[in-house]
Amino acid sequence: MRFTTRRAFGPRRMSWTARAVVSAVLISGSTVATAGIAFAQTGPATTGTSAIVVNPAFRMGFGKILVTPKVGMALYYNPSGCSASCQSIWPPLLMPKGATVPKGAPCLATAKLGTSLQVTYHKQRLYTFTGDSGHSVNGNGVAGFKVAKVVTCT
Repeated sequence: MRFTTRRAFGPRRMSWTARAVVSAVLISGSTVATAGIAFAQTGPATTGTSAIVVNPAFRMGFGKILVTPKVGMALYYNPSGCSASCQSIWPPLLMPKGATVPKGAPCLATAKLGTSLQVTYHKQRLYTFTGDSGHSVNGNGVAGFKVAKVVTCT
């Protein structure tokens, strides 16, 4: 008989390592300078002041969601926000240097984050999750974060 220490978070499971990291950050309250946060996207296509920073993609169990270009990592938002300490687990999706207009889906905009611009979707700031790898969607429901589903602009 095999015993497991995994627990479900919402409809998906999170690895023990990801749970430990999330717990450590939430408990510690340590501060992470926003200047040290890496760009969540890799290699967006830029044209002048615009850049493709998201793509819609289908993920089983979630439907059409927003993902980063090329790598295809799931994007999330948190209606309650994300403090500096939270951002070590939930890296914000930032605009590439020099770009100010996000492209890739309707309803995108930006919001100031220190000296950078963070991408927003329906006025909600977008983040990736360090507990994801490849095309996984492990962060939905963790610490109040929700996967950014593609919905009609209003």
